[in-house]
Amino acid sequence: MLRAKRFLLILALVVLAAVVVVFVLENLQPAQLTFLGWQSPQWPLVVFISLSFIVGGVIGLLLSIPFRAKTHVRMTGLRSEVTRFRKENDALREKSLTDHA
Repeated sequence: MLRAKRFLLILALVVLAAVVVVFVLENLQPAQLTFLGWQSPQWPLVVFISLSFIVGGVIGLLLSIPFRAKTHVRMTGLRSEVTRFRKENDALREKSLTDHA
């Protein structure tokens, strides 16, 4: 089973690499961006697309930090609550065993 998963992962990575290579080769024409009067240097279109993808990913990660922190705090509280309930359950089980004996 592990070999099949590993094979599928490698196959998916090879397909992804092929798609990236085709994407790069299809977007090599030079482009220049203009934003609020500022003009970028003329670079291949794939550079602008790749930078946009990377910047979008970084912004997404930064925006997820508050949610992840809140989830971490909540999980910590839930773990301590589970520990407390387990101790209470063990104590009740112990009491029940001593009452029936």
